[in-house]
Amino acid sequence: MGIQALPTQKQEVQVLTTHFQFRGQLESIGPAGNYLNNPSRQSLSLYDAQITPLASNSPLKAFSRPHVILLKSQIVFLYFPAKEVRETVPTFPRRELLMSYTPIAVCRGYFHMPAEAKLTDFLSVVPSELIPITETHLFPFAELPAPFPKEPELLLVGRTFLQFYHPM
Repeated sequence: MGIQALPTQKQEVQVLTTHFQFRGQLESIGPAGNYLNNPSRQSLSLYDAQITPLASNSPLKAFSRPHVILLKSQIVFLYFPAKEVRETVPTFPRRELLMSYTPIAVCRGYFHMPAEAKLTDFLSVVPSELIPITETHLFPFAELPAPFPKEPELLLVGRTFLQFYHPM
């Protein structure tokens, strides 16, 4: 008997980049949380994707594509509407209430970090490119073109888009 591959799954997802809002089905192999945190994975496949420019005056209007490849390094925020998918995202037990600032929104919530991490450098010891924030409050700088939760239970933020943060 051969080795069986992990099943491919598709989960509803919403993503914000600095210029676009995406809604679609994220294809993952195994649990979505583990799939996202795989450091060798540089991109994500979204199926049945609806893409909307964030700028209301953009000459590009909203459009759909059956399949798009999204670079993980371009994700500012990622949200899973399904609770069972959010539960697959691993978090550290220690959490700190922080206000963080990105190019498109201010975000207040609990950042999870290892027990030994210092608040000043916890990003250097958190291994994932997408950082989980719980009990989140999101304050976009401009009205988003499509609905996006303002108080998600769990939100992932792209580490490279955290411009600065401070304790509450």
